[in-house]
Amino acid sequence: MRKVGIFLLAVIALLAMTGPVSAQPKVTISGLVDNVTSWTKNMSIVDQNPARASDQEWYARTRVRPDISAEVGTTKFVLGLEIDATWGQTGSTDINVCTNAGGSACSTSGQAQRFGNTHGWDLNTDAQGVIEIKWAYTEFDLPIMPVPTRIRLGAQPWEATYKLAVLAQGDFAGFHMRNQITPEIKTNFTYAQIEESNTGPKDGFLRGDDMALIVSLEWTPFKGLDIRPIYSYANFIGPTSGSSRGARGGVGAGAAVFPICPGSAGPASGNCVPGGGNAAASGSAVENRHTVGVDSRWRFGAFSVDPTVMYQFGSRDQVVAGTPLKNGNRSTLKLDAWLVDVTGGWQAGPLLLEARVAYVTGNSAGDRIDMNESRIKYYQPISTDSGFWSGWGEVWALGIDYFSAIRNGSSALQPISSIGYDKYGLMRLGARGSYALTPAFTLRSAVMANWTAEEVDTNGTLAAATGITPGDCTNLQHVRDGCRDKGNSRHLGTELNLGFQWRFVDKVALDVVGTYMFAGPALATHLTTSSCVVASCAVAQNGRNPQDVQAITARVRYTW
Repeated sequence: MRKVGIFLLAVIALLAMTGPVSAQPKVTISGLVDNVTSWTKNMSIVDQNPARASDQEWYARTRVRPDISAEVGTTKFVLGLEIDATWGQTGSTDINVCTNAGGSACSTSGQAQRFGNTHGWDLNTDAQGVIEIKWAYTEFDLPIMPVPTRIRLGAQPWEATYKLAVLAQGDFAGFHMRNQITPEIKTNFTYAQIEESNTGPKDGFLRGDDMALIVSLEWTPFKGLDIRPIYSYANFIGPTSGSSRGARGGVGAGAAVFPICPGSAGPASGNCVPGGGNAAASGSAVENRHTVGVDSRWRFGAFSVDPTVMYQFGSRDQVVAGTPLKNGNRSTLKLDAWLVDVTGGWQAGPLLLEARVAYVTGNSAGDRIDMNESRIKYYQPISTDSGFWSGWGEVWALGIDYFSAIRNGSSALQPISSIGYDKYGLMRLGARGSYALTPAFTLRSAVMANWTAEEVDTNGTLAAATGITPGDCTNLQHVRDGCRDKGNSRHLGTELNLGFQWRFVDKVALDVVGTYMFAGPALATHLTTSSCVVASCAVAQNGRNPQDVQAITARVRYTW
């Protein structure tokens, strides 16, 4: 762990020990249970290819999400658990946990479950090792501080922005500190350890010491208006989470590069890898990412406005496999990206109308970031955890069946996780409305249109590990001679949603929604490789002529 993390944790621990409390904890359990069934056509969850109109699925599943809390005064411990199971066995085994024993190599080929699920319930429904630890954190006040201060340590949810997933959403391991300076002003500091290098490459451990920190100030100048200036710094070394750096434009999530160790006796002095240098092909070795911006919300009468602006800068030392070009095998690319997202709403009794627009910068098809050229102009969140524009759609955003979204197998083309489409950015316009016919029955509808900020090269080749590699100039000599790819289209697709929610029993709600998405030409690719885990089906297919997507979903949710 980085020295700053160790120092801060030590200080917090010393302060916490100054005021021990001895009392019996109050234990409570809260959470939800979802039972979902969904039919989809051409969602391309696994094959990545919306040009295959024969892609259909009808399945059902259960999610259990209990949070156990133990509280003593203002101090509490929270343990969050999660179970995600498909009805029926979906792989060669009931679970996706490796069962090899004796220290042998662990293979999960053929064990993969349906996307988003950890296991499949077959006859007798017995499944081992399927309870996930979602949260495990302690939260407490520091009374000796000059201002009221609250600390949270452990595996915990992000609290980085007002608007979901524009910078960091989901969960992380680390600590969060909040200071109440005045009734109108709060400060927040969050440190997340994304990866841990432990002993490092000398012992053959090749993960980086990746981390992120977010500092923000919350100011409420008057009732109804909240303004939150934000600064974030993230450092990535070699391979890292696809949530933080997705594969885009022909560049993978990252590869650490170390010199080859001399001889065959193992590592010598210095950082090296026995028998090899580049740990993986075409990736980013080191990235320093800075994000500054303002997130805000304004409530005035029946109206609401939530504007968000983020600017991202920094650098990436990028490694490119293959024959070195004019910029060499390794180069530093500058980060230069913007995100603007504005939501507005109006409510009159049972009627709620909302509109939202987002613009995210991107690279043109001719910006060959896979050849160490141009700046990186696409915006990269630390993590969205499928939350970007959640509730505004069923295909292009997380909806009733939050385990179904187009191209789920590719981190940079997966709209529920990625902000932007590959390297090409995003322009999005959405509207939604709801009307409560009775206190227990609400009709709702939504429409969302999607374009890229820059025209997509639909002659490119799509693969989950690298995103869309530009396709017009695949010959290296042509690239040296100045050949550049051309963008062909911006329109990704427009979806329509119509549904209802019926709260027919106390704390139980039935949600039903029907969806139709008109596929845009920008979804096309020259070739698309499936992300199927079985090697025999991971073959390249023609990705031209994308087809429309259809879905019907029903969910029964019990909350307590």
